[in-house]
Amino acid sequence: MRIQVRCNDSQRQFVYEEGRSLNTQKLIAEWCQSVAPHLMICQKEKGKFMPPTFRFASLFSFLIFAVSCSRTENSNSVAHPDKELPKHASVDKPNGHHEQPIIHTDHAHRHPHTEHSNPHAHQPIPHNSTVNPKDAQVDDLPSVAIFEKRILPIFQSAKPSSCSECHLSGVDLKEYIRPTHQETFASLVKAGMIDVAKPDDSKILRFISRRPEKPSLVTEKVREDEFKAFRAWIRASVSDPTLLAGAGKVEPVGSSLPVEVIRHARKDRVLTSFIDNIWSEVGRCAACHSPDRNQEQVKKHGSQVSWIKLRDPQGTLDHMVEAGLIDAAEPEKSLLLAKPTMQVKHGGGQKMVVGDRSYKQFRRFIDDYAAVVNRKYTQNDQLPKQGAEVSIVTDIWLKVTDIPAKYDKMLLQADLYRSTANGWSEYRVATSDRAVFGAQNLWQHSLSLVGPRGSKWADELKSERLPPGRYLLKLYIDQSRKLQNDFTAELSDDDFVGQVEIESGWPSGYGPMTVVKFPEK
Repeated sequence: MRIQVRCNDSQRQFVYEEGRSLNTQKLIAEWCQSVAPHLMICQKEKGKFMPPTFRFASLFSFLIFAVSCSRTENSNSVAHPDKELPKHASVDKPNGHHEQPIIHTDHAHRHPHTEHSNPHAHQPIPHNSTVNPKDAQVDDLPSVAIFEKRILPIFQSAKPSSCSECHLSGVDLKEYIRPTHQETFASLVKAGMIDVAKPDDSKILRFISRRPEKPSLVTEKVREDEFKAFRAWIRASVSDPTLLAGAGKVEPVGSSLPVEVIRHARKDRVLTSFIDNIWSEVGRCAACHSPDRNQEQVKKHGSQVSWIKLRDPQGTLDHMVEAGLIDAAEPEKSLLLAKPTMQVKHGGGQKMVVGDRSYKQFRRFIDDYAAVVNRKYTQNDQLPKQGAEVSIVTDIWLKVTDIPAKYDKMLLQADLYRSTANGWSEYRVATSDRAVFGAQNLWQHSLSLVGPRGSKWADELKSERLPPGRYLLKLYIDQSRKLQNDFTAELSDDDFVGQVEIESGWPSGYGPMTVVKFPEK
């Protein structure tokens, strides 16, 4: 790539080689905005960036960054140029450039163990025929030399491969490498991972090239290094008569884990579980922990209280792990559980009781996350079952008064059933649980809308509204405190204490909450 700087009294002009991919332009623009705001690009015309006057030091840093970006772009796409696109694939051609298109397909075409619900979640490394001189020198070496210089270091490295960007566990590029280049080649050919007739279309290269829609710069560099190393070695190996004759010992390659275990550890699956079990409940924590509502708490306790990342469940999960709110070593001691249950001092007071619905959901995710990270799942039957219900927290409040004093501080669960043409609904449409406040003989809490997974009502929960009308309220109280001893237990007919019919418009807000009296026996 050619970089040229022309300076005079009025401007400095950065010229880059025509044909550079759009990704580098984006990276440079991002760098200008974040590291050197005064370098805002004022004109882009026919391959030229023309920023206003800036300091020489900033220019020097800018050029170093541009060169590093250009080097990460010199990789070939594994998609065969003559290969027909899947019918559901979409093709991006940015700015009308005639580059190899970036092809988006569903995950089933991308990894042997996975399928992906989001057809745009991953994209291959863009095609570029430019070859880095250093790579060319290595490509000319014999296959064994390339293996020892570029493949073995991946096998021996303690660092995770680029697979870790999409998989928390269960998949690693090291599992496709054997101790010698003869064994590795023979094993990959036997497994169908190397195409000796079309080496650049080998399945192992397609696997390596898959990346998230927004890959990190660090992992992207690792991925491209892996791709180039394997491509160079495969190209050299398919020209080696000895290797083609099958001289190497064949050993199994890839993960030995069941397909469902590998899929379960995919980061998109983990995020879905986080959204279902924790993100759906963060409304209970927003007053103190959301940056759009907790200015007073931040003044008193510091910015660390803002662990909710607005409209960003993945960012929130990442922060929880980095900040130690989720303890993968001892999940039951995670601060995300200990603080709201007051097992550890919590400025916001008690928000959950051990064994209540929110606690169950938090434990379901945290225990599962810890098991995935610590590679405890080895069989399909060890995987947790998906919850039968989906839920969403609302700002609809319910108060129950005149509760007998004997139920003080016991967990009360309130379930609502909607009136239908055939009687009361077969499933509860809203629920809430919290300890009774015996001093005032009352119980009050916000409702969570709930519905059977996959039902029409479940699809309507996002409205966070309960239709006005008649409802049946069923009350259960944990008098034996069984949930304290076994948080997985459920309240049943043995814990039923009464029911009452309600007619309400179910307004939102703490002030206009719906109020009912505890049913008399």
